[in-house]
Amino acid sequence: MTENNLIEFIIEKLKNYPDIEYQAKSSKELKISKSDENGFDILLRLNTKENTLHFGSSHWHFGKTDEELDELLKYLLFVLTGMARIKEYSKNKKGYKWILEFQDRAGNWYDNGAMGTINIKFWAKTEINYFQNNLLPKEILIAYFEE
Repeated sequence: MTENNLIEFIIEKLKNYPDIEYQAKSSKELKISKSDENGFDILLRLNTKENTLHFGSSHWHFGKTDEELDELLKYLLFVLTGMARIKEYSKNKKGYKWILEFQDRAGNWYDNGAMGTINIKFWAKTEINYFQNNLLPKEILIAYFEE
């Protein structure tokens, strides 16, 4: 698989799961819809300089090498199987910090990375919410790493 057929590759895999709603907006953009209010939409954008995976209000950048394309697919699998989640910090219902967490086989959650915006309302109460998709069975992720 190359970047040129990455979206086609993902769509071919998603076709096996008719409950998953997705839309290829172009050959460079794919949106996978959340299944409920506890999840988040996923948007993959392929650009000239880098590729970006958007998880709800957060996003993660990946380069163009084979290794980074593989890492992008791993992130996507973790998110689709519910083995990754977004921890969102908000004030007055407006998110300002997002942490991507991964779950290990023992069920422990570990921070993988964070992104945020400046929030000058430091006096407002902070709320923490978790968003997680469970669109694919976890066995798919296990099988991927056993290959």
